[in-house]
Amino acid sequence: MKKIIFVDSTQIGLFTFQAYILELCNLNVGFGIYIETFDIPLVLFEKDASDVVRLSIDESLVQFIANKSISSRIERQQYFNQLLEFVKSSEELAAKIVFKEKEMEYLADSKYLVQMRNIYINSGNQA
Repeated sequence: MKKIIFVDSTQIGLFTFQAYILELCNLNVGFGIYIETFDIPLVLFEKDASDVVRLSIDESLVQFIANKSISSRIERQQYFNQLLEFVKSSEELAAKIVFKEKEMEYLADSKYLVQMRNIYINSGNQA
């Protein structure tokens, strides 16, 4: 997987999240949201064999963010909402730029949203 076009970036709490258009191993185009210093995407959109754009989340990165966070539960909820807004705007860009006229799986409609929220908000510092 290779980052080919930088799309957007945002700072949320301790972390900078960056969105990229990707060249995947099978030479297909994908879209990923990364934590600035990591080589694997936190969120990945890629087209499957049935031509549907699927979403996947790296739970180990969600846990990493949760473990590194020193924020209170209220701050974590605010940060999570900010990340969700960044992902939503990135999904819209991906749908327009990368996956035109393809059926997409969105984070807000996926099982991953609840998993990510629970891991992040319910881990670590509970102040």
